[in-house]
Amino acid sequence: MTVHDGTKGVALAQLADALAAFVDELLPGGNGWPKASVVGIQFPLVERLIEQNGEPALTALAQTLNKIGAPWAGMEPAERVEAVKSLEASDPGRFGWLRDAAFQAYYESPVIVMLIDANGTPYKIRPHLSGYDLPKFDRATQTPRHNRGHYIPTDQVKPVDTSGLNLDTVKTEKWGLQR
Repeated sequence: MTVHDGTKGVALAQLADALAAFVDELLPGGNGWPKASVVGIQFPLVERLIEQNGEPALTALAQTLNKIGAPWAGMEPAERVEAVKSLEASDPGRFGWLRDAAFQAYYESPVIVMLIDANGTPYKIRPHLSGYDLPKFDRATQTPRHNRGHYIPTDQVKPVDTSGLNLDTVKTEKWGLQR
């Protein structure tokens, strides 16, 4: 990316360090878990940011992290926590997006997926390919007992006639579907 404004150029050059420091405050690691920057989650976070908001969002992100002092060289841990809290308080929408993108990138990381799986919780990078092993449904022990709703065995389920709803031509406004 070419940036012609000297101020923006410096901010963008420092973005990698600032973003690494920021995600490490969100996901600091410990007890056998790597911190976020070691896994490299700042990179998919930036990719998602660009996909959703375009390249100018990088400049805005750099400015946001600069405002809170990232990458926090020489700051005490409590000061870094306060800096992140100040971003959350002053710009909850941006903070929420960054936090969620960081968490998603962390738990999608192949390294973290393997660690979760190795610790005894079945977790796959691509579960949609083969799914997870589930025990067969046991009607005697797994049927709800709260007396709400009811159970219909699969072989007794009957199709519902929706032909009168004109779903081929009518826009369904409640769900925003266009047909």
